[in-house]
Amino acid sequence: MKINTLKLSFLILFLLSLNSFAQKSKTATSLFGRKVSASTERTPDGHIRCASTEYEAALQEQDPKRPTKEQFESWISQKIAEGAVKKGTNGTTVVITIPVVVHVISDGDVIGSNENIANAQVLSQITVLNQDYRRMLNTPGYNTNAVGADVEVEFCLAQRDPYGEATTGIDRVNLGQADWDSYEVENVLKPKTIWDPSKYLNLWVCRFGRDLDGILGYAQFPNNSNLGGLSANNGPANTDGVIIGYQYFGSRTLYAAGTYENPYDKGRTATHEIGHFLGLRHIWGDNSSCTVNATDSSKDFCPDTPAANDANYGCNLNANSCPLAAGNDMVQNYMDYSNDACMNIFTLNQKARILAVLQNATRRASLLTSNACTPADSYGLDAGLKINLNIGCNTTFTPSVTLKNNGTSVLTSAAFTYSLDNTNVQTYNWTGSLAVGASTEVILNTFSTTAGSHTLGTALLTANGVVDNNISNNIKSEAFDVTNSFATTNVTFTLQRDFYGSETVWFIRNSGGTVLYSGGPYEDSETNTLPDLITQTFAVGADQCYNFLIYDLYEDGICCSPSSGSGYFNFKTADNTVILSSPEFGYRYSANFAVNQTVLGNENFDFLNTITLYPNPAKNVVNISLQGDTALPDSFVVFNTLGQVIQSTKVNSVSNLSINTSVLSNGIYFIKIDKDNESKTLRFIKN
Repeated sequence: MKINTLKLSFLILFLLSLNSFAQKSKTATSLFGRKVSASTERTPDGHIRCASTEYEAALQEQDPKRPTKEQFESWISQKIAEGAVKKGTNGTTVVITIPVVVHVISDGDVIGSNENIANAQVLSQITVLNQDYRRMLNTPGYNTNAVGADVEVEFCLAQRDPYGEATTGIDRVNLGQADWDSYEVENVLKPKTIWDPSKYLNLWVCRFGRDLDGILGYAQFPNNSNLGGLSANNGPANTDGVIIGYQYFGSRTLYAAGTYENPYDKGRTATHEIGHFLGLRHIWGDNSSCTVNATDSSKDFCPDTPAANDANYGCNLNANSCPLAAGNDMVQNYMDYSNDACMNIFTLNQKARILAVLQNATRRASLLTSNACTPADSYGLDAGLKINLNIGCNTTFTPSVTLKNNGTSVLTSAAFTYSLDNTNVQTYNWTGSLAVGASTEVILNTFSTTAGSHTLGTALLTANGVVDNNISNNIKSEAFDVTNSFATTNVTFTLQRDFYGSETVWFIRNSGGTVLYSGGPYEDSETNTLPDLITQTFAVGADQCYNFLIYDLYEDGICCSPSSGSGYFNFKTADNTVILSSPEFGYRYSANFAVNQTVLGNENFDFLNTITLYPNPAKNVVNISLQGDTALPDSFVVFNTLGQVIQSTKVNSVSNLSINTSVLSNGIYFIKIDKDNESKTLRFIKN
């Protein structure tokens, strides 16, 4: 039977957690479209230490062929036994090195601030992993426990990227978004940035928001059991890895200037989550049983971790949740929920599981033969291309390409082709002087296309007049989507609630993630009749992207259930054109739309169309260029990708048209130029 009334405090907390994007320590009410109900999942301060179990359950719901916990355990126990016969009970004597890429996801913050954490914070995390997995003497990762193990696994930051080019293993990506919920992580963040998961352990660092707010991190378990009657299935390749909130990544002890949150500031969240990535489970088995038997089937499948029936928080070394079983809880184990400073143990049985996974599980075993930790090959002539789309909200956009000299000789010329959807191939001939390791931004011609999915491709023809020595990185392509754009100054939102308005919460956000409009939760219908229609009209700005997000807390949407009543929603322009209309959905629905208000025939249209910016990219100054004797604009505003105003200027003379950019961080910016009641927005790059 459906719940008619939700607790008011629960609803207020849910609303606040959705609406407060930058705040910390909020408790999520649902994960991956599934309600979080187990109190043992939460720390006393409201965090969720790990969401890997919920994530795995969601993956199994999405793909019935994905092996269950029982099927995986049947497979891995056999592999562990085979390993013991082959190598003896002391395990391997060969240290395994796993290549790591750390994707630092931000919205363009200066390196070292907010979620765009410093290189030193990333390096401190790699150091912690090696101390913990090697049980390194004279470090916090050392222990004297009789069953404590040197796992003989080490981690290195990748030295070559998927194209064979040199890399630091730290991949900084500006996705233009401040924070991320689980839907966005799984469908946008990970797929857009992942490197080949058969060659790299992908670690993502970002700011969590909405349903992930207050969560420290989660990992994708290994699978592919090879059991009879089951399809081989490795889980989604484009999401495989570990993602962690930026303030829980790295060690304050090793790099005090980083951004951290106590008591999760020693790097043990990554140690814990990578344990899941390599096949380990929580030491209490995610259940309340105290049973420990030969197969440890009711707990974590590692009999040398003493029985426990709950997670431990803090650092109570005398905790004993199963007093009838031998030994206190192993609070120091990395797979408990203890404070970072308390953790220092992987056991021999846990090591055996990890090695079985690394030697047998697809996309884990292949990490052992990856060459990603080997320095990139050196070539005399090696020009590399990177596509920068910068699509924004319009069907018209101006992409750019970063040309980099990966070779050992100075690059003085390069020729490459580029095309949209493999049509109308154009050639660009660049000349200049690029030192070894240097790069430059090349602005390409403007494209006009339609809403939908597209691909921009590039191909290097020559470097310094000849084919370069490394052809493996000469062809690049980027897939992207163009959002439908509508000419309107306002949109009308119509919402027909079902009988259970208390379950409905919605938001409209701009491209920077700021909530502009919101609604809900509402009152329930006491008479099982549809409540009054809600109609609201919102003002929208020119050349802007918007996102509409609606949640149903009971996870059955607002339509199509006879017992709930058939609700719906839609968005329309000022002339009644439908922008969005309600589909069936369960827990959440998210969609984007764009607004372009340029009106042909206005007396200022031709004037605005003649305005350009130079130089672009800019270093110390960018100029607004007017054609001929054109009158001055009234004013202009400079803002960043979050919509934050950097500078606002009233134009009184030509001298106002030169803008000092030396104080700006490298990245993408916009200038909105106003004349009378019309405006034009131009993009420039600061480098």
